[in-house]
Amino acid sequence: MMQSLRRLCGVLPLGVFWLLPFAVGVVAVGLAGFDGMAWVALFLHPQFWPALALSIVTGSLSLVISTLLAFWIVAGLHGSTRLADFMGSFLSLPHLAFAIGFGFLIMPSGVFARIIGLLAGWSETPQWVTTQDPYGISLTAALVLKEVPFIVWLIAALLARTDIGEMLAKQFRVGQSLGHGGASIWLRIFIPQILPRLKWPLIVVWVYGASVVDMALAIGPTQPPTLAVIIWSDLNNVDQAINARGSVGALFLTAALGVIATLFQFVTSVSSIATRRFLVAGPSLSRAPRKPAFALLALFAAIYALVLGVLLIMSVGSQWPYPNLMPAQIRWAAWSQLVDSPAPLLTSLTFICCCVATALSLSVIWFETFTDRLDRYLLGLAVAALAIPSLLIADGQYLAFLQLGLNGTWFGVFLSTLTPVFAYVFIVMRGPYRAFDPRYRSVSLGLNASAFRFWAAVKLPLMKPVLAAAAAVGVGVSIAQYVPVQLVASGRLATLTTEAVTLSSGGNRPLLAVFSLMLAFVPLAAFLIAARLGK
Repeated sequence: MMQSLRRLCGVLPLGVFWLLPFAVGVVAVGLAGFDGMAWVALFLHPQFWPALALSIVTGSLSLVISTLLAFWIVAGLHGSTRLADFMGSFLSLPHLAFAIGFGFLIMPSGVFARIIGLLAGWSETPQWVTTQDPYGISLTAALVLKEVPFIVWLIAALLARTDIGEMLAKQFRVGQSLGHGGASIWLRIFIPQILPRLKWPLIVVWVYGASVVDMALAIGPTQPPTLAVIIWSDLNNVDQAINARGSVGALFLTAALGVIATLFQFVTSVSSIATRRFLVAGPSLSRAPRKPAFALLALFAAIYALVLGVLLIMSVGSQWPYPNLMPAQIRWAAWSQLVDSPAPLLTSLTFICCCVATALSLSVIWFETFTDRLDRYLLGLAVAALAIPSLLIADGQYLAFLQLGLNGTWFGVFLSTLTPVFAYVFIVMRGPYRAFDPRYRSVSLGLNASAFRFWAAVKLPLMKPVLAAAAAVGVGVSIAQYVPVQLVASGRLATLTTEAVTLSSGGNRPLLAVFSLMLAFVPLAAFLIAARLGK
């Protein structure tokens, strides 16, 4: 009886704050898919098919390039103990802030064009289409630059596991004894074993790239835009019929991505015979390219440094004529405006604190209440919350919350933001938390210590690095939320992300740079604190 009551108390807050809002959102948008006229309007949209092609191409191309570059870096720098920490530091910069800074670098009047203009003696900006190009090249490039550090971090974290690391080290020595170089061993032995373990993270990366809204609005194509942008425009339209077209558009995009993923899985399984033949009889390759990997890593570090640098300069440069490399005047008006009107920053910080604290609490309650045998069910739901495009979940929550009177309220936005935050926090915490040595609890039972006293006095201090790392990830996810906040808030609450997207289409570049820097500073501070606590 007591065990059942304990489990009920453990699952009740999780159901109220996460399971129910997630499920209600999916069901609500599913019911909206029965509108036949909305489907007809969607397929008759003049930009529907080219926009769908753009979404799939940009998402798929960015994933393929990112995965290749990530394996190139890890293979070339295999054995580096600080690779995961170094690439993990790039993850603190949100996608939107990076896209805005990257746009300042490559735009016709950007830093790269200014450097070339000074060398070539140009007096006017070149007529280049480098941002919001019709083929989505700039969006693809920005996605690649953001996805490579994440995939490298995933691979490095996987190799850092004791069981996998020792197994691959033995296989590496066997491969060398058979006359294979490092590149051949990685291509034939390591990658075929690592890729299946990264299937779901790579699917999440691909779905994000194919359905991203904020980055596409800041740097993506416009004529036509990606399908996610068209859906987003429909969902924000006051016309109910156009709203319905946006809902079925979100359903169609989700279904299309699911079909493509299934077809890809089938094709890879059919082609496995040819792959095995290459692995057995293909040419032996030399050692892994260490110097190119170092050069590639240095290039990423330089681009990230330039992005932050140009945002800093732009935030204080009121007049910056082309082709000068530095602004003509330095003013702090944009920073003063943020200080005078701190509502977006305070709102973002409020949501961050509440969402991260709730996600950590729900995760700890689950781990302390249920055995690891039940983890796979919640883990599947968490992965589903990340693998389903945020447009679909946020639209469903908007439709459901509209009936419940939660739209435009702080609590409604909190619930919608908590959906991805808890999913990430739970996934990050699950492995380390379940690996906690149970012998500590056995000793505490011998000392007649209660469960709570043991957790507070022994387990919590030992799990502090895990909780800090999960909290840092939650901060980065929470502050980056745009689609759920903008939809559910209905324009009544402004955050750093929503204001940055709004400013990206305006002319106040210093203020845009200030908001972008704040988007970068908050998660960076969280990751630095987590690194400090991890020691």
